[in-house]
Amino acid sequence: MGKKPIRTVADFEAFFAAYNDRNWDALFQYVSDDCVWNASEQCVQGRQAMEAYWLVCHKAIKETLGAPQKVVFGEGMAYLQVPITMEFLEDGLFFGKAYPKGSVISFWCADAYTFAPDGTIKECRVYSKFD
Repeated sequence: MGKKPIRTVADFEAFFAAYNDRNWDALFQYVSDDCVWNASEQCVQGRQAMEAYWLVCHKAIKETLGAPQKVVFGEGMAYLQVPITMEFLEDGLFFGKAYPKGSVISFWCADAYTFAPDGTIKECRVYSKFD
């Protein structure tokens, strides 16, 4: 599959839908091969490390991304806010806090994206906000 640039809110919606469906091939069409993903808990680089982070570090949760909000595009970058819902499929930890199986938490993230020259995601910085 070829690469797809992110240039519109609809592109972010497709990227988020691929994540929610755990469709890694579709998701990585929007991501550069050497992408740096600065997640809330750790920083990883490249597809293999990103998949491992989502599949291993998040194995106790089902994370669902809501619709992107307040999307602002700039020269080679974008900023947005996204509501997140996490359902704990087993007992787990998130940001050092223990959650029993069946717990559901919701919070907001602000994401700052930098794009490669082809429009794919070169870097993402995720900032989580908890009440």
